Amino acid sequence: MEHFGICLLLKLYLIGIITVNCNAAVAKEPYQNLAQGLYNASDSVIILNVTNFKQSVYGDTKGWLVEFYNSWCGFCFRFAPLWKTFASDIYAWKDIVVVAAIDCADDDNNPICRDHEIMQYPMLVYFSINAHPSSLGLLMEKRDSVNELRHSLIKVLENEQQEGRGTSWPNITPYRNYEATNIWKAVPNTVKYFFLLFEKTDSHLGAEVILDTHKITTLQIRRVTSDNELLCETNKITNFPSLIVFGRNETQKSLKIRVPTRDGAYNAIRGYMISKGEKIDEQSPKSHFVEAGDHKSSTGSSKPSQEAERPEGTAVSGDYLYQLDLENTLRYSMTHEISLHKVIKDKKMDALKKYLNVLAEYFPLRPNNIFLETIRDVVKRRDNISGEEFIQIVKSTEEEMSPVYSGPSQWVGCKGSEEGYRGYPCGLWTMFHMLTVNYALENKNAEQEPRKILETMYGYVQHFFGCADCAQHFIQMAAKNKLFDVSSANDSILWLWSAHNEVNRRLSGDSTEDPKHKKVQYPTAEHCPSCRHGNGTWYEENISQYLKTKYSYKSINYYGSNDKRKDNGNKMKIRQERLVSNKYASSKKIGWDFTIFDISICVVLYVTSAVILILVCIKFAVKRTYRKRTYVSLLGKV
Repeated sequence: MEHFGICLLLKLYLIGIITVNCNAAVAKEPYQNLAQGLYNASDSVIILNVTNFKQSVYGDTKGWLVEFYNSWCGFCFRFAPLWKTFASDIYAWKDIVVVAAIDCADDDNNPICRDHEIMQYPMLVYFSINAHPSSLGLLMEKRDSVNELRHSLIKVLENEQQEGRGTSWPNITPYRNYEATNIWKAVPNTVKYFFLLFEKTDSHLGAEVILDTHKITTLQIRRVTSDNELLCETNKITNFPSLIVFGRNETQKSLKIRVPTRDGAYNAIRGYMISKGEKIDEQSPKSHFVEAGDHKSSTGSSKPSQEAERPEGTAVSGDYLYQLDLENTLRYSMTHEISLHKVIKDKKMDALKKYLNVLAEYFPLRPNNIFLETIRDVVKRRDNISGEEFIQIVKSTEEEMSPVYSGPSQWVGCKGSEEGYRGYPCGLWTMFHMLTVNYALENKNAEQEPRKILETMYGYVQHFFGCADCAQHFIQMAAKNKLFDVSSANDSILWLWSAHNEVNRRLSGDSTEDPKHKKVQYPTAEHCPSCRHGNGTWYEENISQYLKTKYSYKSINYYGSNDKRKDNGNKMKIRQERLVSNKYASSKKIGWDFTIFDISICVVLYVTSAVILILVCIKFAVKRTYRKRTYVSLLGKV
């Protein structure tokens, strides 16, 4: 029994250690979210997040039209004013369909965006009434105007009714009766006036007016399309749109629509109802319309103005490469963009492996890039991986090697004057400039892979960069500027510089441009006076030297970092020795070609086997206490 007690205590102790380590491996990230979102409570857009998405969208009697967006995405930034105007434009329909948005740049929302397979931004998804939690919704095409968005939504709502859903909604399907004498049979007693709006088959006017006025209980409107020839002929309808009204115990009357628009049709109905003594303005949820074209206001106007905060110390100025910008870009890329994908395989997996390999070789992360090398070695042995698996590998590896980053999660050189400006896109450009330069500097005589960094960037932008509009522009630019014809590492530096200036030229004056950080052709004369000829043309040899100086490892500015290179020698040496002793260094493999991911599986198996062994020990010990006893009776020994 004493041996059993020692065995039991030892097993419980081991299980306790393993449990603590397992919990630490999935600890919450110690840094804050990078994005704050493009919408606020003053908008007509319902803001969704991980805490309210499922309970709001699923099983509801209303439809939900949700924009999945990314708050740093330039296209999303330009689209936000349109989405706000659209939400206001159909606000009267809020008991039928809700306009909402969820920010996929918020790490907490990652599981929602990943489960719905959101691979690009913005993505519009319609969820039917009583949608099941397993539903991915109906993908809707992005449009360029409020009218186009509204018409697309009407088609979806009409299809909902045709398929038997939305029976409690006002009927927006075409009226198919051929006689107007039977209209009152299915009309509620509260309805005093019944309107028929005749329109072309491709028109959405009737549905718009029906939905705009559906809360007015004293009237009902149905739309009649021009293919209902008998009803059109019976009522002598030759022009579209046309409007006739029926009153109880009254003869029908034709109403003139002065302006053949949504507003014009509504005003014709409103004028008639007022003439009959009905106070439509007090009953109508929509007594005026938002101008459909009024969507050019900048999202920046709805945000509180604030100066970019800088770490305390020497003022940030000049043309510098900041370590915190590089690390923040890496952090967001690894823990958000890549992990957002539900399954990574085939060409996407190849792009990920190339990206991780380049980072492990050339990203200036210490100690000796062991963090990135470990993740690379785990992933390279896989044919596919889920985004959820990838983020767990990243988090557990970061936890084991903490601290990985030299400072807090914040932008320095890439910080915008307000939230929503610059940030991650600026950081991604900065990181790839740094990679092209240092690859060229460290491979002066090795030109077997002159486009290694550019091709890696191309693959990452094509498969992982969240802004679909931005990615598409980059792919088109790469084809036009012949990225795959670059023949040297030095030319790769200049190709990326030229491409960056081309993007700056295209976005100059755009609504996404930070008003305090204009899109300019760089380097400016202030930072590189010798980079231009007297006639203003570029002097590429000097530009190449300027870029190599600015983006080289030795030029990295550790402003705001806690772990500056000049004073971290002993610290990093000790840290590296500890990692070596823990078998993280070099190959990062433990034992028989095991990775950290493999070890995590072994831990689970070990815990399971330990529990089974304990139960067996307990059962064996209990049996030994029940030894067979000897009984003595008067008849002799039994």
